[in-house]
Amino acid sequence: MDHIVGTCDHLCPTDEAKMRIREKLLHFYELNNGAKNQPGILVKEFTRSAADAKTPKAKDLRTEASIMRTLEYLLKDILMDKRKPYNVAYDFIFDRLRAVRREIVIQMYDSAKTICILEPIISFLAYSRYRLTEEPIEKFDPKICDQHLQECLNGVLRCYDELDGIKGKESFTLRQLERRCFIESLYQIFHLGSLGPLARGLTLPEYVRQDEGFRLCFGISLAYQQGNLYRVLMGFPRLPHIICALAATKLQFIRRRLLQIFTHAYHNKQLSVPVSYLLRLLLIESPDRLIKHCRHYNLSVSSDQKAVNFIKTDFNISAITLQAGNEPFVEAKLAKIYLPEILLLKALKN
Repeated sequence: MDHIVGTCDHLCPTDEAKMRIREKLLHFYELNNGAKNQPGILVKEFTRSAADAKTPKAKDLRTEASIMRTLEYLLKDILMDKRKPYNVAYDFIFDRLRAVRREIVIQMYDSAKTICILEPIISFLAYSRYRLTEEPIEKFDPKICDQHLQECLNGVLRCYDELDGIKGKESFTLRQLERRCFIESLYQIFHLGSLGPLARGLTLPEYVRQDEGFRLCFGISLAYQQGNLYRVLMGFPRLPHIICALAATKLQFIRRRLLQIFTHAYHNKQLSVPVSYLLRLLLIESPDRLIKHCRHYNLSVSSDQKAVNFIKTDFNISAITLQAGNEPFVEAKLAKIYLPEILLLKALKN
């Protein structure tokens, strides 16, 4: 089947660049040092196709090499640009990556090429899902981020399966095998509690199922399905950087569920549970934060603030689940890595 092959070797096609410069439609990151009316490096923006839109011309589509340079520029230069808050950089990168995804569909990239482009996008969306979790809805919509993360995961998993059906393990280089194990692991954590990913995990090739990182993530997912929240929480800090960050977005729901379970397990006015134990179990770094959690759900704390009393009738089931936020154990992991290398999947170790 014939398909268009892009010939543009720039980050932004010439015609689009001229039009946006003329109409003054440049984003902050496309201005030279942020100065008005001084174009810097332009990146092709996402535009929706009209129903009667003409077939794109080859000169308006980027080459594979140009798309890879675009990924590197966005996930390195823009990502590390500290002139604006991260949500501003996220919006810009998110839009430009949508344009990339649209182009690889138009050009009908094969599975191997598609994987190389979607994997870094998945890592970026997973990291951003954690980094921006405390932002108000007008600055970051987690549902939209989740939707696009799911779309990219679906796309890359289909490509993995297609290559498995061609040559199996021989379809991947050692680096690609490592990257696949990372993405399959991330998929398990992203869908924590869902049966579909667990079923997929059981049918994956042996080299994925025996990967240490995947076994940890699959074990956490299985433990969650079995209701073993202790094993889930003890596994979270062992996860690698980006996957650990993604897991942290699910912490508040798990903490709420565990506190409610404790109101049944320790339902006795004469019993209390030490704060020190709950801190370790719930992965909370300070007594003050734990007490805030308990009071939010109407649980009683001893006068010396060293123990919590769990009475099942006290738990406020109407209370909204506390918002996810940045967690110290995740921040410690992220502080040890060079983020662009991880998002571009050039280095995947903890």
